[in-house]
Amino acid sequence: MSNDNSSFAALTPLPTPVERLREQVLDGRGRFAVLGALLTIWIMDTVLSRHLVDSGAVANNVELLDRLEWIGTSIFVVTSITLVIALYQKNMRRLVQVAAIYLMYAIVQVVVNVISMLTTADTHHGGGLSTLWDVAFVYAMSVIVFMFVYVFLDLTTPGGAFVWPARDGEEAPTPNLLDYLFISMNVNSTYGPTSEAIMSRPGKLIMGLQVILAISMLTVLISRAVAATN
Repeated sequence: MSNDNSSFAALTPLPTPVERLREQVLDGRGRFAVLGALLTIWIMDTVLSRHLVDSGAVANNVELLDRLEWIGTSIFVVTSITLVIALYQKNMRRLVQVAAIYLMYAIVQVVVNVISMLTTADTHHGGGLSTLWDVAFVYAMSVIVFMFVYVFLDLTTPGGAFVWPARDGEEAPTPNLLDYLFISMNVNSTYGPTSEAIMSRPGKLIMGLQVILAISMLTVLISRAVAATN
């Protein structure tokens, strides 16, 4: 009987890395991680939008950013309540729908911030390099937002959006936020995926968008750096 059980266990496929991650998201501390991600994106965007408006860095788009900030706060409140309900009901379908809406809006906010800074990059003169921290903040926000986007893609893509490497003879590790942060930082800085191969076509398109935003931010940084020292 024991031999039969061991044979059955050997034939039973082990859960994939993304399946193990999905279980963590729906149980225990994983629920708080989802809510923490939502709160982190909202705080970063609110702080950045306020700074860009108050400092005059995006003088041509103040009304648009103010409007987006109010919309973003409203979406944050609604999605937070809905996510809490979906998490505790373990309603994966509702969780995916709500997370997709919020992440799409977060990407739109990053795009608007980058475009706003591009259109006003030549209006800043003097002040020194210390005035460039807002560019770094936009860069950091892009990394964080796309990090959570890649988590979402991996969780919702059948079989996972990424292939996670493992040592010879060992089981592939369960990915965590540091793994996705590493991917996002590599895309933002080296303009390409890392050792984790991406298998999702939507994921490849999103990586392409992140690359375009990264190049745009580099353009803003160079333009602002030149202007700040003149």
